[in-house]
Amino acid sequence: MNGKLSNIGKWVFGALVLITVVLAVFFYLDLGNDGRTNLILNWGYILIVLGIVAALFSAIVAAVVKGVNIKKILVAVCAIVVIAVVAFLMAKGSFGVEYATGEHVYSGKTHGLVEWGLNFFYVTLGVSIITILYSVIRSGK
Repeated sequence: MNGKLSNIGKWVFGALVLITVVLAVFFYLDLGNDGRTNLILNWGYILIVLGIVAALFSAIVAAVVKGVNIKKILVAVCAIVVIAVVAFLMAKGSFGVEYATGEHVYSGKTHGLVEWGLNFFYVTLGVSIITILYSVIRSGK
């Protein structure tokens, strides 16, 4: 079964790469088509959704094959939710309030989502560095 899934995965990945390359070439060729930026952005969105679906699918398959430890899954989900809430509260535009920095006035919604994503990354990075240092110190090697 693993061999068949592996082969299917390789073919799907190859097809996605081929489509991406064709779209990238189409994007850089100037054929007078103004919609090419939207096309490449929409393809990027599709790839993000496919990546999320693949990550969830592989986690579910691994949980079924190897057995499920509900405690560890709940702790991980709670940690992700806490990090997301902290990152959301750290974002200036998270509450839809417009704010100005210098000459620019930012709308709260779009800029808040971008800032939330960056804050989520920064908090996750900080937590992972602390976790790595703790595991190195604890192992004593």
